[in-house]
Amino acid sequence: MLCYHEKDTQLKLDNLGRYHPWTVTTKTPDGKYVDFKRYPELISETLEDLRLVDGTVAAQAVVEFITWANGPDSIFETNDFGLRAIRPNQSGVSTAKLELHGRVTLLFRDLRLNTSERIVQTFLSKADQQLKAIDTHFKEACWGWCTWPHCFTELLEANQPAEGDCLSYMVWSWGNDVSHTHEHLLRAFRNLRTALERAAHDLREHQGRASPR
Repeated sequence: MLCYHEKDTQLKLDNLGRYHPWTVTTKTPDGKYVDFKRYPELISETLEDLRLVDGTVAAQAVVEFITWANGPDSIFETNDFGLRAIRPNQSGVSTAKLELHGRVTLLFRDLRLNTSERIVQTFLSKADQQLKAIDTHFKEACWGWCTWPHCFTELLEANQPAEGDCLSYMVWSWGNDVSHTHEHLLRAFRNLRTALERAAHDLREHQGRASPR
């Protein structure tokens, strides 16, 4: 499917570093960090933007993906998700009438991996290759990716290198009606999961027990 490095967002995020875990932000006072690894039952309750698609397959797509990302079979975790209301499509990428735009931010559960630029960039490159090779005829959605600088407080408290990056993914899905736009978002999230699982398998194969440098 469609996938690319979102360089414009990269430039913005390079100047917007934050801590992990993060606290309440001024722009989204209702948003706060919740450890979904420990409390997966809170995913549907605390992701405020899910209200925009409540009861639809788009909501299913988000909850399904974030539950997996924080689950026992994943090397990641995520708490950061955003979604905009569906709107007329002005992307120039698709001729469909409607567009739905969202984002999700991931980090490696082994926090040390996030502090290795080599590991982060290699992983993103492999995930990009996998996404482009999956569902190659599917053009009704697109993923853009970049890194987001973070300071990992657990490592900071342990006097270990604590500055690194999270993986930020932005998605656009298109359709001529609301139902198809939502269905395309579900398909896009499932493709992303497959790509991440394959890239994670490659990471395990190459890293073994080696510590990141």
